[in-house]
Amino acid sequence: MRNNIWFIIACVLVFCVGYNINDVAISFPRYKVAVIDVPAVMSKSVEMQELKRAQDKDLEELSILISKAQNELINEQNRTKFAQKESEYRKQIETKRKDIDKKYATKLVKINDNIKNLIAKEAKKANYNLVLPTGMVISGGDDITENVVKNMK
Repeated sequence: MRNNIWFIIACVLVFCVGYNINDVAISFPRYKVAVIDVPAVMSKSVEMQELKRAQDKDLEELSILISKAQNELINEQNRTKFAQKESEYRKQIETKRKDIDKKYATKLVKINDNIKNLIAKEAKKANYNLVLPTGMVISGGDDITENVVKNMK
């Protein structure tokens, strides 16, 4: 008889602990997850398109400088002048290339920050707890790409 009482008390305790654990699990907040196609957003960004045009223009200018240097160096007969001109052109080309890279990187960081802020605002407005790029998600999540693209304009 005494063993039955301890068994009943143990069952009641296990039931209470199990019930409380289940109650805690049910009360956890649900996460609302969004996905976004980052390359699509970047390609539709006006700032990104302007940056690409500016970079193409700068690279074309660099190409013209290289062609000019090649043409001038081909026609130079004097070895001393050839070496001097070659050194000058190398410095000019390297400086221009570094300037182009620095300008592009700086603007790209600014564009990325702007797009991140737009995504964060859209996620907050729609009460999303988490936003992931579509490339990382196999299934699930609400696609907010179009909403972000609309807000970019």
